[in-house]
Amino acid sequence: MKAAQIIRVALCSALVGVTASFAITGTEVLQNIRRTYERINSFQAGFDQTFEWKLAATTQQMHGRFFMKKPNRFRIETDVQTVVTDGRTVWSYSPATKQVIINDYDPSTMPLRPDNFLFTFPDERQITYLRDEQLDGANCHIIDVLPQDSTLGIETMRVWVDNRTWTARKVEYASVARDITTYVLKEVIINPNLRDSLFAFSIPGGADVVDFRAR
Repeated sequence: MKAAQIIRVALCSALVGVTASFAITGTEVLQNIRRTYERINSFQAGFDQTFEWKLAATTQQMHGRFFMKKPNRFRIETDVQTVVTDGRTVWSYSPATKQVIINDYDPSTMPLRPDNFLFTFPDERQITYLRDEQLDGANCHIIDVLPQDSTLGIETMRVWVDNRTWTARKVEYASVARDITTYVLKEVIINPNLRDSLFAFSIPGGADVVDFRAR
């Protein structure tokens, strides 16, 4: 192959690579995630959570598991807290204090429930596509989501989206106080067979119960 032909081939390859990397927009990525949520009935994953408290310059790490089943049922388990809802009642249990707090389920007061920050996300004012990146062997699109309403306490969100399953593999959000919370998902299973009893909570014996449900 002549030198001129080699140069042309190299330039064409470079242009194809640039075109491929910008072949999808942030809006399209978010639409694909939401379509995935419409098709699934249940979801589970392990997660690593990192919280960076800017004011105190400290970082906290936590590990746990998510379980979610439509409609409006989820369970979040960590070493410090278990939160469970069956779509009507929410139980929050702290093993350290042996206290159970019970509330009526209200999605408007729970903006960070799993379906909201893994699939549907707050109504967005702006979506920006950043780049492609490998994350734990998965090819991911990275997008920034600027919520429409900052009263939810979220200033910005950055999402790593698996371009094969169209599910979030990593979510990083900044609060209005600039604290950063990051979730990295692992062992993701779409449409697992989750029994309904997983989304009911049995109050441990001797636990202090604080019930805020409407009477």
